[in-house]
Amino acid sequence: MNQKQKILLGLLVILAIAIAYRMTNPFEQETVDRLTYARATKVTPAKAADASTLQTQVRLDLFQSPPQSNVTIQRDLFQPPSAAKPSGNDTMAPKAPAPKPRPKSDRERIQEHFQRFKAFGSYQHGKKIYLFLQRGKQVLVVSRGDRIDGKYEITEVAEKSATISAKGLSTPLKVTFDEL
Repeated sequence: MNQKQKILLGLLVILAIAIAYRMTNPFEQETVDRLTYARATKVTPAKAADASTLQTQVRLDLFQSPPQSNVTIQRDLFQPPSAAKPSGNDTMAPKAPAPKPRPKSDRERIQEHFQRFKAFGSYQHGKKIYLFLQRGKQVLVVSRGDRIDGKYEITEVAEKSATISAKGLSTPLKVTFDEL
């Protein structure tokens, strides 16, 4: 008898016990002959103050000349951010343009791309090793011969690293993944 059959047998025994209990102790709703309740009493609202006194409490002078506020607005959240306006007394020399960074090689771009991946395990089945990778919410299971993003081919897989070949790489690139 395998494990699934044992679980099924246990559930059937529990079902039989529940049915036997319900048959011997049927549920009966309590009934009453007459409903009893207390009559609701009417609540009278509090006496409103004289209407003339309410009008005197409204201070129209606050609408005509509101009090000065000590609050300053640093940035209006409902407007897009704008460039800071230079003040008239600050005369700054124009900046020299920043030197352009050297263009990244294909090897550097691929290494940067694979830094986002984290390894959280590997599995070996026979001679084939499967590597479990995570990029954000995406989980990948890769092995030798697989392609990542359609352009990076896995040529070799180890426990926490993989060797990747791609178009534009003269030699395969070995990438060691950080652990999750």
